[in-house]
Formats: sequence, structure tokens, C-alpha cells
Amino acid sequence: MSEIVPSVLVKTGQEFKEKLELISPYFLAFHLDIADGIFVPNTTIEGAPELNASTTDLTVTVHLMVSKPENHIVRWLDTVVRCIIFHLEATSTDKVISIINAIHNGEREAGIAINPETPIDQLADYVDLIDRVHFMTVHPGFYGGEFNESVIEKIREFHYFYPDKKISVDGGINPDNAPKLISAGANELVVGSYLFKDKDFSQAVDMLKNVVEGSKTQIPND
Repeated sequence: MSEIVPSVLVKTGQEFKEKLELISPYFLAFHLDIADGIFVPNTTIEGAPELNASTTDLTVTVHLMVSKPENHIVRWLDTVVRCIIFHLEATSTDKVISIINAIHNGEREAGIAINPETPIDQLADYVDLIDRVHFMTVHPGFYGGEFNESVIEKIREFHYFYPDKKISVDGGINPDNAPKLISAGANELVVGSYLFKDKDFSQAVDMLKNVVEGSKTQIPND
């Protein structure tokens, strides 16, 4: 079963409130992107204070596009986030397991994100320790990046070797490529620019949901 989750990437608290108001009638969860201007060239809200100030009852996953994520985990354990995703490329290999443990000790799900060029074999030591792998199909940091088709085969290969591991995919997703991602094994499609840059948000949501629902019945997920 695959689902659509909107991504929220914002620079101000007001924009955060507006995005939550927009998505709440249509979704049960959202994906909060946090960028520090170091690991990626963009910067966003800090995130945790804005989330704590909100009254959202949506399920929240936070995607840390930050350098040295080991220094950022604690603040998110004091929020309602259910899952914390960090980038494999943003920390040293000797820190990865301790980050995963810190997240799990805080009773949250742990996910590892990898950029389009990162080989899946770099995940081998951690797959059994995490709750999901988050595949980037664009270089992270901004809405509207160009979708990288080569990641589809990487997802398919990973799903072949780890059929029970949750796979989320993020970047440049639209009705044209969503069925390919579902066929490759994606469980969760994280969507930003396609939804938020459309003048008719409701219509964009309906169109993408219809495509995903059709893919569930027409395309085998293996």
C-alpha cells in the first residue's frame, strides 16, 4: 500500500501555519523539511518551536537536511514527531548507529535518507536497525528539483533485497512518475512542488491520489 504525504518546507512561522491549514483537510500526515544552510544551501524554520506552538493532530515525520544530525536529535524528542529521518551523507560512519539509538531511545521511528548518487550498499550495516529508507530523487533543499530517473532502479534493487523495509521517496514526484515509483516498491511518496505550486491545490491532490489509487490495483509492488 502506497500513500501520499505532503512535504512542508518553509522559511517563516506564518508560512508554516498557512501550509498546515492548507493540507489538514486532505491528509492525515505531513513531512517537515528542516535545512540548515550547511548540508544544503537553503535554510528553513528551526521547526521544533513552530511545531510545538501548533495544534496539529497530523502525524509528523521530520526530515533533517542538516550537517551533524547527531546534534539535532534531542530537540525533536520534545515534539510530537513520530519519525526522524537524517542523511547518511551528513554525518560520519561512526556516528550513524548512535544516532539511530538516540532516536529509538526517544521512542521514535528512525529513517536514513540517501541522495541520488549514494549507492544502496552503503546502507547495508544499518538496514536492520532502522524503520525506513528515504530515497531522494532530487538533490535536497528546495522545492522543484529535477526528478532523477536513475533512482527508480535503485529503489527497485533495494526493495528486491529488503522487501519488508519501508521505502519513502522524496523529490519531483508527479502523476507521471508516481506509478513507476510504486511499481519499484515505494510505500510513501513525499510530494511538495507538484501540490503547492499548482493554483488549485485540491485538484492537484485529487489528480495525484487518483493516479496512486490506480497504481495500487494495476501495478505489482515488487
